[in-house]
Amino acid sequence: MEEMRNWRQKAVIYRKLAAFYAGDVDAGQDAIKQIGQLLRISLLVPSLDDEGRYDFNRLFVGPQKLLAPPLESYYRNADHLPMQAETMAVRGAYEEAGLTLAARNRIPDDHAQFEFYFLSCLLEAISRYQGEALAGQAAEQYRCFLQEHLLLWVFMHLRAVEKGSASEYCRAVAGALYQFMRWEKEAVSHEI
Repeated sequence: MEEMRNWRQKAVIYRKLAAFYAGDVDAGQDAIKQIGQLLRISLLVPSLDDEGRYDFNRLFVGPQKLLAPPLESYYRNADHLPMQAETMAVRGAYEEAGLTLAARNRIPDDHAQFEFYFLSCLLEAISRYQGEALAGQAAEQYRCFLQEHLLLWVFMHLRAVEKGSASEYCRAVAGALYQFMRWEKEAVSHEI
């Protein structure tokens, strides 16, 4: 029962992170709270102010050069270009699970918002189909996606956020996400 609760809590966290990276900056507060509850740690949840909103745009949106691009391909290929092999590999993982992005070819498939959303979908499938073959398949896709994609770039991204952030808010979201991803990395490494 505890494991099922963790699957559901993680799905909520990934859904909040997806919303945050999609531009719902307020969702960062909910993500911090949920991460603290899951990990049973106390995390600072700063209020969102204009400085935090401005910082979010500087880091992840633009219009100037992004300080912490939320794209797997930026961190995993030497030229830091989107829509490269890394993006296509992520697209392939989505398609293998039966998902196609509505924003295909407008926003790279390897954008953090989509990677987090995909993981939330897999976790929801694990919970919904517990005891069925589909749950096992979703669990395997979840583990593989973490190991082959998100865990290979997210820590570099979070270092870029820490380095480029000017607001307590964005640093707090990144700090909570760092704790969560360390926890996920540890959990996945024990499943091998």
